[in-house]
Amino acid sequence: MAVSLDRVTKVDGPAELKIEVVDGNEPLQEWVQSYWNSFGMDPALVSDAVRIEAARPDSSRIVRFIARAEGVPVGTALMRAAHGVAGIFVVSTSPEYRHRGIGAALTAAALEAGRQSGLHIGALQASASGAPLYTRMGFEKVAEYQLFSVSH
Repeated sequence: MAVSLDRVTKVDGPAELKIEVVDGNEPLQEWVQSYWNSFGMDPALVSDAVRIEAARPDSSRIVRFIARAEGVPVGTALMRAAHGVAGIFVVSTSPEYRHRGIGAALTAAALEAGRQSGLHIGALQASASGAPLYTRMGFEKVAEYQLFSVSH
């Protein structure tokens, strides 16, 4: 899905929500832990993911966001600038905080970072459950993909 960054619908999220830019190793650990839990991944692999994130060669084109409700990390997003496009990735919300506008607010913050960087288009891959939200934000479907998995 894609959207012109000058047409993004404004999204605030819940009043208690604070969205911060992630900067430094300690917040990076917290950022990875937050999306890791949300995506239901093996906790034993978090330290490897933090190490990989910290060493990304494209880090100068990345802005990571963490959302907090009453100081507790409840969601994440990442904006990666490439080829004039603000790519939106790792949009996650802790299961107990879903359906409150947190994912939308994180996506809007990431898109705004892209716009402030001089980008004009935002793009993301939407899940079936996320697509209606992104449509309300102004995104349009530009392509489809199929996700395959290996069965054991």
